[in-house]
Amino acid sequence: MNEDGQGNELPITDADTTPPNPAAGASSPARSGWQMPEPKFQKSSGYLPQGYVDEVALENFAAAAAESSSGTPPPESVAEPEPLVEPQPDLSEQLEIPTVPAAKTVPAKQRSTGARIAMIILGLLGMVVFISVFLGLVYYLFLMPRGGNGQF
Repeated sequence: MNEDGQGNELPITDADTTPPNPAAGASSPARSGWQMPEPKFQKSSGYLPQGYVDEVALENFAAAAAESSSGTPPPESVAEPEPLVEPQPDLSEQLEIPTVPAAKTVPAKQRSTGARIAMIILGLLGMVVFISVFLGLVYYLFLMPRGGNGQF
């Protein structure tokens, strides 16, 4: 309602509404709700109808006659127009493969077995030291009993 006390709503008539589908009088009490319509099966032979090709030829002939009578000259050649895009070369034709000089092979130096064993031992000792320092810090910061529980 507005300030005058009149509503802005228009009255609803039967013309403004749509009937339910199916109509109330046509529905049977046994069937309620939506029901799928019966399917329509259509068959085709796969061939064009008789005379279809002749009709299409006549339509094309009529269109060509209308163009020639409109004052535009017909094209001089019936051949296909030239394509707007030139033929493109293959990608392999465009790429230039640079010649790379062969790299000189440097023989790999043979490491001695003693140096290899020494590195393994040093690595294992380093891991043991790291783990012991880590565990020592954990004990010192979290597990070590605090002083001050005694008399002094």
